[in-house]
Amino acid sequence: MYKHAGAGWSIRPFTLNDRISCLRIFSDCLRDFPWRGDWKAYLPVLQNAFVSSRVLVAEEPSAGMIAFLTVQMRTGYVDHLFVDEDWRLCGVGRGLLEVARNEAARPLILDVDMQNVAARRAYEKLGWHVVVDAKPLRPGQQVRLVSP
Repeated sequence: MYKHAGAGWSIRPFTLNDRISCLRIFSDCLRDFPWRGDWKAYLPVLQNAFVSSRVLVAEEPSAGMIAFLTVQMRTGYVDHLFVDEDWRLCGVGRGLLEVARNEAARPLILDVDMQNVAARRAYEKLGWHVVVDAKPLRPGQQVRLVSP
């Protein structure tokens, strides 16, 4: 589907065999976000996204699965985007978003935790902008962004 020639990772559609790897990335990433609470509380939402959304995965031959994204094709809403810690800042998230935007043929939208400053900065560097800002800042609040 998409291959990053220089970095060696590629993006392809999700298969049921990818479920365990996605869950591992999901749980590892959510542990990095203490304001979210117990990551297990979010499992039903992710499980539902596996069947109700378009799911793309990124993998690298020696590392295996390194990231995944779920997107609702009808609305362009990105439910989940998680990149393994070792692969952040390598263009994997950007690649997943580009493939999803091309497939959806529309701008994408997503919500990012306001406490996740690194993610928000990364999206803004990619040209995403805020459409709804939650105030005042409380744990768990999010801001809605839209892609270019």
